[in-house]
Amino acid sequence: MNLSTLPIYCLLTLFIVCGQSSSYAAENNASSIDCNKANTAAAKSAPINWHVKVHNTYPHRSNAFTQGLIYHQEKLFESTGHYGQSSISQIHINTGEVIQHRALDKTVFGEGITIWNNELIQLTWKSGQVYRYSLSDFSLQKTQNIQGEGWGMTHNGQSLITSNGSAQLSFRDPQSLAKQSTLNVSYLGRPLKNLNELEWVNGCILANIWQSQYIAIIEPSNGQTTGLIDLQRIIAHEQKTGTSEVANGIAWHAENQRLLITGKYWQRIYEIELIQKPASK
Repeated sequence: MNLSTLPIYCLLTLFIVCGQSSSYAAENNASSIDCNKANTAAAKSAPINWHVKVHNTYPHRSNAFTQGLIYHQEKLFESTGHYGQSSISQIHINTGEVIQHRALDKTVFGEGITIWNNELIQLTWKSGQVYRYSLSDFSLQKTQNIQGEGWGMTHNGQSLITSNGSAQLSFRDPQSLAKQSTLNVSYLGRPLKNLNELEWVNGCILANIWQSQYIAIIEPSNGQTTGLIDLQRIIAHEQKTGTSEVANGIAWHAENQRLLITGKYWQRIYEIELIQKPASK
């Protein structure tokens, strides 16, 4: 078998099935995500495969085509897509109640969001438009433009980081949105495409891989994928409803040091801890 000829998702599956033990008896509770440690990427010969432990679930609007998710100061924010259905919302995490909501014009397709200072910033898919809203009341402060498609967005405290569905991430000036640099993301030496919703967690970039069951953990200094979070069990549970689509939506619950994840038309948001699956002997 020539691995170089296989699609990237076949390689992901081969690594997880063939390179890891199928037993759960020796699972290690190692839920921390930290790319701030020295030589993180260099110390790993292959990405770590992470499974998840669900600690809690919260209601999610099953009509929400989720494009971005943020948990900020005990408040949950979500952006949704589709022409004529795109929006931003603030939601009560425990009840699912919509606290405030703003619909986008039917001609634009909403995408990822991030919070910078007191603004919520939202990408759009093909229009190139970027909206900056007041976080307090969602009033539109400014409309800006970028070249190319907008998919996911986060920030590292210095730059905004955006994806466009390729294997390349862009670092941008938080005010002007001018591109400062790019980062080519790889998995086992090959470009990792379809990077979608983004979240910055303890010095790492997390990215939903569109149309897959994985979240990539990316080292921002070199673009290497140092880990894969496998959401297969959660996705299977959600898809029993018959309406849920792909996983999309990552938020960091800093108080609990856990991730909040959901997906398009999902009925729940999952608060998860990462469990490292042991390597086979």
